[in-house]
Amino acid sequence: MPDGPTDEVLLQQRRRFRDGLLISLTFATGIVDATSYLGLGQIFTANMTGNTVFFAIAVGEGNILTAARSVVALVGFAVGALVASRHLDRAKGPDPWPRVVTEALYAEIGIVAVFAIAWSWVGGRPGTTPSYLLIAVLSLGMGVQSAVGRRLAVPGVSTNVITMAMTGLMAELAAVGISGPNVRRWGAAILALGLGAALGTVLFVDARIYLAFSILALVTGVGLAATWHDRPTTASRG
Repeated sequence: MPDGPTDEVLLQQRRRFRDGLLISLTFATGIVDATSYLGLGQIFTANMTGNTVFFAIAVGEGNILTAARSVVALVGFAVGALVASRHLDRAKGPDPWPRVVTEALYAEIGIVAVFAIAWSWVGGRPGTTPSYLLIAVLSLGMGVQSAVGRRLAVPGVSTNVITMAMTGLMAELAAVGISGPNVRRWGAAILALGLGAALGTVLFVDARIYLAFSILALVTGVGLAATWHDRPTTASRG
């Protein structure tokens, strides 16, 4: 009889832990987009689908300031995703959470820390020029996070948007498949994003100066949990 869990059991445990970390990042994304929409000029710094629509609407209305904010967010996000993807693509093998993912998360933590300090410096009420800088920094961090979601490739959980999660959930419900890991994962992602946005709105109204630090605390918590998760196991040694 084996003395401990089999490699397959350990692998399943790591996958469940990975899913929990991704849902936590999705919750943080809800706070991020509430922050950017309410405090940085009605744009998104995590959801580039919505941000592209905002850009097009702003151009159609001749609203140059909003269009410029959207462009800054798109460029910042693209740079973060590009640089992080080059780093993450070094990982090979079946590990559900490669070490390079944790390294990318710590880069995101550093970026979000810069955002939090700058946000508190302006009292959570940035003027025109500071808002562009804050948009650039926060969208850069969200680009890194999106690259992490892409590298892990968990169906329907990108951490930045929930479109595929909602589509998958409805497809499973249509097939009367109302249970199983995918349904639970997709449902959790949708709930996490919504709750994060609600919390972000409450904090924006009642405790604006601390809003950015709530994002930093969440991302840091995920990074620390991932560091523990990265400890050597029989399954990761393969």
